[in-house]
Amino acid sequence: MTRPFRTTGACCGAILLATAWVAPAAAQSAPSISFEAETDHRERGLGWSDGKAALGIGATVPVTYDLALDMDAVTLRESARHGGADIGVGIAPRYSMQAAGWEFDVGVRGNLFIGRSGTSYVEVTGQVSRTLGLAQLSVGAAFAPSQDAIGGSNLYVDARLSAGIPGTPLTLYGGVGHTSGSTKDGDPRSARLRPGGDYLDHHLGAEYAESSFAAGVRYSGTSIGASEVDRSSPWTDRHYGSRLVAYFRFTP
Repeated sequence: MTRPFRTTGACCGAILLATAWVAPAAAQSAPSISFEAETDHRERGLGWSDGKAALGIGATVPVTYDLALDMDAVTLRESARHGGADIGVGIAPRYSMQAAGWEFDVGVRGNLFIGRSGTSYVEVTGQVSRTLGLAQLSVGAAFAPSQDAIGGSNLYVDARLSAGIPGTPLTLYGGVGHTSGSTKDGDPRSARLRPGGDYLDHHLGAEYAESSFAAGVRYSGTSIGASEVDRSSPWTDRHYGSRLVAYFRFTP
């Protein structure tokens, strides 16, 4: 089908237009944009593109010195997890501040799904990060209050660590996360973000960056067992286990 890729073009155009429109007000630092292709799109260890290749675009637009707008879009390949939606779009304003060597970010993220109504939801996000020598440590949380689109509430907490290898263009990174939440009256849509109930996820990756280009591989997995997943739910997606993903990113 070509429909998802036509829709991607429209989303890319909208993000580019928003970047250009806000840029004059962001004299403190320049907006950034990147384009990515990957063999599978995974979020929190769960497949979001039906186990298929995905295309994405992301942009960050500084609005003031401490306020920025993050935007992204990715092809979902009509994944059952999001009701057959074609495109996932994220819009996330965030406020940043620094104190005692730490950087603090708080914000709100709207997750929009084009091609299937009633599937979009909102999260409140927070993150603290710090540079430790050659390494970067980040600890974050995202809370989605009870919403019909996800069949209840959802809380995700995670910790990530990355480090460049001295004298090389290689970066190694990894992280662990935990998803928990509530289910509203047995709503099957809770399987979108918690297909087997509460679970752990982990990932390890390596990235090679040169000039405006980056390529990498990333392994991810979850603690979700096949016996924990309700396969009769229309929101159940079988892509929740271990996966090795390759990706390529261009940042002009």
